[in-house]
Amino acid sequence: MNRSEFLKSLGLGVGGLVLPKTSFISSQRIKIYDNYVRGLYYYKFKEVQHQLKEGDALILIRNRENVHDLYAIEVYFQDFKLGYIAAYENVVLANMMDQNASLFAQISKLNTKDYSQGIAIEIYTELILPSEKLFTMMDFELRADDATDLYRGIKK
Repeated sequence: MNRSEFLKSLGLGVGGLVLPKTSFISSQRIKIYDNYVRGLYYYKFKEVQHQLKEGDALILIRNRENVHDLYAIEVYFQDFKLGYIAAYENVVLANMMDQNASLFAQISKLNTKDYSQGIAIEIYTELILPSEKLFTMMDFELRADDATDLYRGIKK
């Protein structure tokens, strides 16, 4: 197995992370945030509230130019700005976005009568995990130098 084949087996293709069926890693979507969008009253919530439903995808835009919040994250539905992630909760999410982490957002709760709790948003990311196949192949009882080379089938 050459280096290219090895990287592909780990799921590290040229265009980013690709998880083939024979991969040694797998991914799992995990929820990392669930709270209300702030500022609905000041943006387009009133105009689009009749179009919204729970489960709708939302778009997160990192706004580094915001003079009030260096970690600002804007929340959009299609082309309509709805508000922001709360300033006291956005630092980790902003840092993840700055590092190009994939974040997926959706409406988890909708209340058109109370703008302070009008939209609850869930944010998910993909957690990369070693697969059972990788653990099966590894012999944890041996030191690395004493283990069989799994990729060439030889003992060092």
